[in-house]
Amino acid sequence: MTDNWTEERLSDILPVGYHHLVFTLPWQLRAIIMLNRKVMLNLLFLSVKKSILDWTEEKGYTPGIYVILHTYGSDIKFNVHFHVIITSGGISKDRKRWIYKKDGYLMPEKGLKRRWKYNVIHEMINANNKGLLEMPLLKKTGKYLNIRGVISVISKLQWYVYIGACLAEIGLTVKYVGRYTKKPVLAETRIKSYDLKWVIFTYKDYAENGKIKVKSMRIFTFMNHLISHIPDKYFRIVRGYGIFSNRVKGELLPLSRKLVNKVSEMKELKHKSWQERYIESSGKDPLICEKCQSAMELVYCCFNLESGYLSKLNITDIWKPLPSVQFNSG
Repeated sequence: MTDNWTEERLSDILPVGYHHLVFTLPWQLRAIIMLNRKVMLNLLFLSVKKSILDWTEEKGYTPGIYVILHTYGSDIKFNVHFHVIITSGGISKDRKRWIYKKDGYLMPEKGLKRRWKYNVIHEMINANNKGLLEMPLLKKTGKYLNIRGVISVISKLQWYVYIGACLAEIGLTVKYVGRYTKKPVLAETRIKSYDLKWVIFTYKDYAENGKIKVKSMRIFTFMNHLISHIPDKYFRIVRGYGIFSNRVKGELLPLSRKLVNKVSEMKELKHKSWQERYIESSGKDPLICEKCQSAMELVYCCFNLESGYLSKLNITDIWKPLPSVQFNSG
């Protein structure tokens, strides 16, 4: 299953740069998400999409985006976050050219954080106004959780969005994300012991730079954690947007691939050497002797005999065996 997903994604890959993004959420939202899984996860997907596409549309292009939902961390607790693979650049609004991002730059991280926070809060308010959210009853107070109080708290917190550097090999990243998405919540090799009452397993504590630690859980608590990560039936945990959206992918993906290849050909022309350009224009190789047809080696260039350059050299220096000079361009 993982291999099939990976192959399908690799078939969509364009020969451009990509970035890996991670969108996280404050822990205060976990209870609300668990009680309103479908509504909350759908609006979070929408918020990721809007946070990216609203910015790129302002810049005049549409990128290709894959968003992958993860609901757990290494310690198997419920921890919703999103991994995103996005093209560096995209197709222009008029669909006539591919816009590249210079120097591997994607977008400002601080601005993306603000958009992410705003969109999540805005969508939660809309969902609550429509009566789609169920607020949990607090056992200690006997009162229902106030959505305004939750929003007031999370709006003051620092929200984290990670933007990775431009990826040199997107295929490796797609395979990694594929394995991470389709793998079980907990590998059997991490389970150290089980005695019908307790389960002991290892996990990485990323708050301490990935230090390996041991965790103990009662069997029913352990099972509840595992069950919480099972997605609802027919719920899509991987979604494509922009160029990779199922609605427009059939049209925009072939067009984008054609535009990218066209730009690549233009770049190749710009990087041709002076020798290659001379051959194309005259049909002759400037480094092939016209008399003996043997290859010549360029050792010096004299641009102006009257500049006094030769007067600075002894005549014997000119006839000595000299190291060759290699030019990348004319």
